[in-house]
Amino acid sequence: MNIAIVRLSALGDIVHSMIVLQFIKKHLPDAKITWITQKNFEDILKNNPDVDKIVSVDLKQIKKNFSIKEVKKLINKLQNLGDFDYVLDIQGLIKSAIISKFLGKNRYGLEVGCAKESLATIFYKKKIIIPCEKNVIYRNLDFVSKVFNFTYNDEEILNKKSYLFYDKNREYSKIDNLLKEKNILIVPGSSKTNKNYPAQNFIDLINNLKENVLLLWGNEEEKDKAIYISKYTKATVLPRLTLNDLKYLISKMDLVIGGDTGPVHMAWAMNKPSIVLFGYTPVSLMYQTKINKAIKSPSIANLCRFDKSDDSIKDIKIEKILKIKKELIG
Repeated sequence: MNIAIVRLSALGDIVHSMIVLQFIKKHLPDAKITWITQKNFEDILKNNPDVDKIVSVDLKQIKKNFSIKEVKKLINKLQNLGDFDYVLDIQGLIKSAIISKFLGKNRYGLEVGCAKESLATIFYKKKIIIPCEKNVIYRNLDFVSKVFNFTYNDEEILNKKSYLFYDKNREYSKIDNLLKEKNILIVPGSSKTNKNYPAQNFIDLINNLKENVLLLWGNEEEKDKAIYISKYTKATVLPRLTLNDLKYLISKMDLVIGGDTGPVHMAWAMNKPSIVLFGYTPVSLMYQTKINKAIKSPSIANLCRFDKSDDSIKDIKIEKILKIKKELIG
């Protein structure tokens, strides 16, 4: 059985979606899975034994330098991947639905009202109803369990296998040289400003930590924030990391702390302790465990339509973070 999964972006969403791989393989061990993703995220999928093939597409580049020739080239690439028995569009966007159209006829997607963009649903042969209010992990697993007619339970989720893998043949001295006996990774930035815990709050938090603290950044704005925080704390700013480097780094951490963003959710996927700070987004965007905890700001988040003007994440008290940190790693 050949299965194509379409999940193009973003990092955290891909990480949450990858939970389905081990469940599909558990119930369909002979299935061959091809994952289609945006080029800049392909490294997050690499080295996962449950992915048989990773296909990257560069929609950003096509959009930036649009030409009919490049569009045709992409279509040919997709159509030449072979025959898929099932095409699963887990993303529910127009762009992911169009990609799925060129992969095969037996296309599954979310029903109107469940998909992020309702127009995407016209491309699906079969539509699945999964309320947007459900926890993100349940949403992903409900999708594939309904397609392939199997059941799952919370115990299976809690006992999941770690599913992000770094390349063991590479050298990581630039990370190893920064590690000490106990290490905490702080992720001060994200794709949205209002998802970010303020720099001063992080400064106050770090100055109450005894562990070795490392600061992650992904772009120049985030780097500037990390450098600012480091000036007033003992924290160390990390060098630029690839996604493969990031997987290795998180595997070495005792705790990861940050807002609702991809690198923090990677800790959950790797069975590493984490504290996720939520402002305008709901806590349902993570699955809490004994070692993965959420702290929600005082505001009430809409489960389906996020109020991006809500900056209440700044109101989360560092005392709450420190209390949970102590429970997790002492």
